[in-house]
Amino acid sequence: MTEPRQKSIGITPREKDELTKAKKLYEQRTGEKTDWGRFLGLISALGLAALGIYKLTKASKANLIVECPECGMRFPIAHTGDLGSITHITCPECSEEVVVNLSD
Repeated sequence: MTEPRQKSIGITPREKDELTKAKKLYEQRTGEKTDWGRFLGLISALGLAALGIYKLTKASKANLIVECPECGMRFPIAHTGDLGSITHITCPECSEEVVVNLSD
């Protein structure tokens, strides 16, 4: 049974130099020698994690603080901006139904 071939991807010499510098820096800081496959997998995973964190912080800028008219508790609601101008939520403290105008 033959081993499956790895597919190569085209990169420019400048991109290759940047990746080589990043790999050397990683190896210096961690003290471990790693192969290209492991290194590229690691930086890809870290890049996806950074993207997720960026999206969370971007979404958190759209957070609103709502005050429940029944119990007076203030709590945040997170939204991505794709809701309508008015939304219906429930207070996490007393379960009172609250209508929030997002257009303000």
